[in-house]
Amino acid sequence: MTTSESNNTCKFERDWLRNLLEKYEHNHPNMSPNLKTTALVSAPMVDASDLPYRLLTRRYNTNLCFTPMIHAKMFTEKPGYRRKFWKENLGMPPEDRPLIAQFCGHDKDILLKAMKVVEHQVDAVDINCGCPQQIAKRGRYGAYLMEEEGGDRIVNIVKHLTANLSCPVTVKLRVLPSGIEDSLVLYERLVDAGAAMLTIHGRTREERQRKTGAANWEHIRQVVDLVGHRVPVIANGSISNMDDVRECLQVTGADGIMSSEAILEYPPMPFTETNVESTNYKRIGPSRLQMAQDYLELCKQYMPNDGGQGSGYKCIRAHLHRFLHADLQAHSEIRDAIIGAFTMEECEKAIAMVKELYEKEEGGHDVSEERLSWYIRHRTSWENEEKKREAYIEEKKENEEEEEGCPVMCFGEVCGEDDGDY
Repeated sequence: MTTSESNNTCKFERDWLRNLLEKYEHNHPNMSPNLKTTALVSAPMVDASDLPYRLLTRRYNTNLCFTPMIHAKMFTEKPGYRRKFWKENLGMPPEDRPLIAQFCGHDKDILLKAMKVVEHQVDAVDINCGCPQQIAKRGRYGAYLMEEEGGDRIVNIVKHLTANLSCPVTVKLRVLPSGIEDSLVLYERLVDAGAAMLTIHGRTREERQRKTGAANWEHIRQVVDLVGHRVPVIANGSISNMDDVRECLQVTGADGIMSSEAILEYPPMPFTETNVESTNYKRIGPSRLQMAQDYLELCKQYMPNDGGQGSGYKCIRAHLHRFLHADLQAHSEIRDAIIGAFTMEECEKAIAMVKELYEKEEGGHDVSEERLSWYIRHRTSWENEEKKREAYIEEKKENEEEEEGCPVMCFGEVCGEDDGDY
């Protein structure tokens, strides 16, 4: 840490986030009193955190939303791209607050220019240092930005933005591949540079898809212990329901919880009492079909390709796929209907097919037995592969017992290249 960095201080008091949540707590009358000033956050997600979806999550105790990740260079240079994400001079509707706009990029001046467009219409702006995909590597943003120039680039970006913006500047980050100790050094430098909040995803950029594994909440605890007295820290990763929320808050001491994939599949899941131990893991909220229907109604109010919708019907199809993932696994005709939906009427037709399917179920469709499906897709794949692997090992042992001297074969030779994923 340099002397100039250590002399920088955040322009916003430590309680800025708490005060913001208190300002809007009337929007969540059913929230548990002990959570009213805890940030329950819907994550920034490409082709997912669109305006209609954000409004849907806010019905179920989400009290802070992020926009989708917005590409700063495209936002500043391409009017058509900007119009998809933002209503110029208008911003988002009043019911879409509190709201943080997230941008990606590696050029501090381009990021500043993009953020200047929205700074008076949001409650904060965020820099994406979490995306682990290869496109982020090519674009020099996301989790890869944390590693550029030994962290100097992102630190200088934060210093530049905080010096020139009137709203809080926050950063969403992962753990560096080199480990938590190096990460803590960077996190503290970012706070010294003026970052008003850190969101920590308790995984490295290498831990994704079939290599995901559980997020490391103990690492997040270390971040809270280091800088939590100076800025709010939000915990991200391995949140599927309210039981996880409570446990994560206890383990990490964080100021809030961010949910991504679980809330994508079923918006009531992470922040209401459903599918938790106290309900015997029964779903007591609305059905996944109801989620799809309610989302489409909001899309009619805030039409595709209008400001805040992002990727239009591509975005809508992706949401319907996630909401109804459990149904699509067994009914390819419904999946095909969603894939081919390029109008609101076609989307509604696909939803009607699901409704008809439920009506034909013997005894009626039992919402209480609904479980997450899309959220656990990689876990299920991993478990299936493990069962195959265990069966192969057991069979090989039996063969070796019957035929002494049988040559031992490597997994890669027998089971194929997929084993390299583990």
